Amino acid sequence: MDFSSFHKDHDSDAWSRPESTTRRLQPINLAPLKGAIESDPVRSRVLKVLIEDGNWVTTADLLRAARQERPIVGAVTIGTILNGMNELVASRLILSRTSLTSGIDWAEWRINPDWLEPTRKLLQMMRRPRFRPASSEDFPGRNERLLDDLT
Repeated sequence: MDFSSFHKDHDSDAWSRPESTTRRLQPINLAPLKGAIESDPVRSRVLKVLIEDGNWVTTADLLRAARQERPIVGAVTIGTILNGMNELVASRLILSRTSLTSGIDWAEWRINPDWLEPTRKLLQMMRRPRFRPASSEDFPGRNERLLDDLT
């Protein structure tokens, strides 16, 4: 029996699958993440470190950043924060990898590259100044000018 027709192009492209070329992103809702970041400066600091360049970041780097906000933070807290963010958005927003020999202290984390830009935009939006309605103190002499126009 000749099975060569079944192996056509199998050897030339063993690691890619043609049906996966048109990958569609699953929608992700970053709105719950906004509230969590606003309520906890440690989460905000950790997320800023993760989106800085989009590369893998060690737990030690995240600990250093988190301890600038709160001095008593450990590796378990970092893992809980990052896994909690994933649960908030119901997605794999934050990816992790660890060596079997090094243990959890040397885990590395990163933002899913597909969601790096939307997460950056969320943090940029949160840094913008909030709208504040104008008051009479913002316009010195306004009340006097209004009174002068009426009289």
